[in-house]
Amino acid sequence: METIGFIGVGKIGLPICDHLIKAGHRVLGYRRSSLADFEKIGGIPVQSPAEIAERADLIFACLPSDQALEDVVNGPQGIIHAVRPGQIVVEFGSHPVSVKKRYVAVLESKGVPFLDGEVSGTPGMVVAKKGAIYVAGDEEAAKSLETVIARFAEVYLYLGAFGAATTVK
Repeated sequence: METIGFIGVGKIGLPICDHLIKAGHRVLGYRRSSLADFEKIGGIPVQSPAEIAERADLIFACLPSDQALEDVVNGPQGIIHAVRPGQIVVEFGSHPVSVKKRYVAVLESKGVPFLDGEVSGTPGMVVAKKGAIYVAGDEEAAKSLETVIARFAEVYLYLGAFGAATTVK
C-alpha cells in the first residue's frame, strides 16, 4: 500500500483524501487548522510538511496562497528538509506559473520532480469524482500518477511542459 501525503486538507483536499483512503491508501495529512474531519474519514494527521516528506511515498498539496506554498516547501518545517529521491510532489493549488516554477529546481536538486497540477471543478464535483485533474511537468513522473489519480477523478490529462496545467485552467 502506497503512503500518500496530502498538505492542505481543505475543501478540495478532503474529498480527494477520502477517495484515496477508500481505495486503500494510507493517507497522511497536514493543514494549519483542524484535521478533525480528516481523522473522521481515516486519515492520519501529522505535525508538519517535513513529516509528510519523511513518511510519504507521494506528496500532493493544494495550498490556498503563494505564501503557504513557500512555507510548505522552504519554511523551517518545509518538505525541502526531508524529501528524498523517488518521491514526487504535485501542487494542485492555483498559483501563477512563475510562482510554481520557483520550486522546480529546488526540488530537483533533491532528486524530486515537482509537478504543476490543477483541479478543475467544484468541491462537490470532486466529491462525486467529476473534477478533472490536469498535470504538467516531468512526463515520466506525471504518467506514473495515472493510477493514483484515477482513484479520485475520472478525467486525468497530462498536458506537457511545466506550467501547462495552470495555463489551461
